Amino acid sequence: MITTQVSIFAFHAARVILVLLLLLSLCSIAFFIERMLYFNKHFLDKPSILPELEAADSLHDTISILDRYNTSETRIILKGLRQNHSSEKSFIKIVTAYFYIEKENWERYSNFLGSVGSNAPFIGLLGTVLGILKSFADLGTAMSSGPQVVMAGISEALIVTAVGLAVAIPAVIFFNICKTKIKAGSVRVESIQNMICSKNLFSGQKND
Repeated sequence: MITTQVSIFAFHAARVILVLLLLLSLCSIAFFIERMLYFNKHFLDKPSILPELEAADSLHDTISILDRYNTSETRIILKGLRQNHSSEKSFIKIVTAYFYIEKENWERYSNFLGSVGSNAPFIGLLGTVLGILKSFADLGTAMSSGPQVVMAGISEALIVTAVGLAVAIPAVIFFNICKTKIKAGSVRVESIQNMICSKNLFSGQKND
């Protein structure tokens, strides 16, 4: 009786885990597509902004250039310029503060993708363990063909591990692509900030 209950529990639990893995896979794909659309819409993709900023003769011209691009990176810099016109150090502090706020939007769903990539194989392994448990429980109640029952059950159980890996590998790739995009955005913010600071546009920097 107990063996039968264990077999039934393991059977249903393994199916639940398989469905969970499929849901995680669909969510990973959906979140990755959303992130790519976000990055393509809000991230700077034109390398010409630095030469334009270098050629700018005034703070007004610099703000106009940044306004024209209107990306996530340039908006961070604009907030620093519009809240501070006199001190380079204050400008850097403001940009840094807004950068970390904006970075939270950049990193949306990244932790989910990383978690799926790290844990999906273990979830699949749990499903396999439950499948093997069911196989041995069935062996205990089988009147004949015992080894065949076990081998067939183990073969089915290993499918869950394969699904776990199939979910994890793309999630890790998606996570790494997102992290690369975020790192590139961070570098662009720093590059624009450094370019502006090198222009000596702040009226009070000598006294700061």
